[in-house]
Amino acid sequence: MKITKIEALVAGLESRNQVFVRTHTDEGIHGIGEAYSIGPDVATVNWVDYFAEQFVGQDPTRIEYLWALGYQGARFPIGSSGMAALSGIEHSLWDITGKALGLPVYKLLGGAVRDRVPVYHGVHADEPSELADDALGKIAAGGFRGVKTNPLASDWRGQTWNDAVKKSRARLEALRNAVGPDVDIGLDAHAAVWELPRALDLADSLTEYRPFFMEEPLRMENRHAMAELRKKMPFPLATGECLYTKFEFEELIRSQAADILQPDVCICGGLMEMRKIAANAEAHDVVVAPHNPLGPLATIINTHFSAATTNFLILEYREPSAIEKSLVTETLKPKHGYLEIPTRPGWGIDLVDEAIKKHPYKKAWHRGDRFYPDGAVGYI
Repeated sequence: MKITKIEALVAGLESRNQVFVRTHTDEGIHGIGEAYSIGPDVATVNWVDYFAEQFVGQDPTRIEYLWALGYQGARFPIGSSGMAALSGIEHSLWDITGKALGLPVYKLLGGAVRDRVPVYHGVHADEPSELADDALGKIAAGGFRGVKTNPLASDWRGQTWNDAVKKSRARLEALRNAVGPDVDIGLDAHAAVWELPRALDLADSLTEYRPFFMEEPLRMENRHAMAELRKKMPFPLATGECLYTKFEFEELIRSQAADILQPDVCICGGLMEMRKIAANAEAHDVVVAPHNPLGPLATIINTHFSAATTNFLILEYREPSAIEKSLVTETLKPKHGYLEIPTRPGWGIDLVDEAIKKHPYKKAWHRGDRFYPDGAVGYI
């Protein structure tokens, strides 16, 4: 079996894009993957075309070989758009291999180590009562046993730090009172706090509400500061969504800078690379909770990973929009806070070309800017 074509397909959604990869073979088997929507998604498409020049004519089941060919052949360390493209292509190779062998992908990884995959859902609102209501609605819809929210209200940059922390406490108190003691509450500061003392102050002020973890209160570039914070944190520290490859995660693990790793399978290098990251983490008693904010295909890929990974903790889940659901043949729906493990060969899902054509690429995605009262640009 040989690869005959690799193509990128971009669907324009309401606020961002979804970037898919499809690899074709001379035996009529094709595979699909999802690349991370980083913003300049046309750059990711160009990277897919670049890798295709190396991969066409090759055996798609030689996944390790092809990954090395692409990564090492790029000469310089690959950035976000290149890693997104390589990840999406790599997904499609697993899909082809699973279909060729008649097996779901998780069985190619050694089989399932759990019967179902626990998930949590993000909840959002500035006002305490509205945040509590959003959490209760999400829990009722999917039976989630975990939720995640930003510990800081969206307008915190315009307040004094003491007022921002006070409002954070009010929000967490309302959320904890609403969901009760048995629902885990994760916190995601979106790397916006920046100063280590403030991050620690925020964590200390919220400890009584028993957070599940704090995700990226500091910028992920500074491993030293993250390691210093972890030594003093009163509950687990998580990071990893903006990192790629086993090499960057090795530095994070060696620095003892996180209790929970959050690699994203759509940008870290793909499924096999995420397995290597998880194996290294397991050897250091660190767990993995994949970052997963994208579409239904990414969720299914993450479910296969989670099913077969021993030190997996919990998977991020986001209810897909109607457009996102239309782009694929099926989606996974949580029941009692868990996702069922797919059983069909490959990923067990396919793209719907007609739907993708109805939602063509329109423009690059911008996350949105944040400013301090003095006009300085804030981190997000």
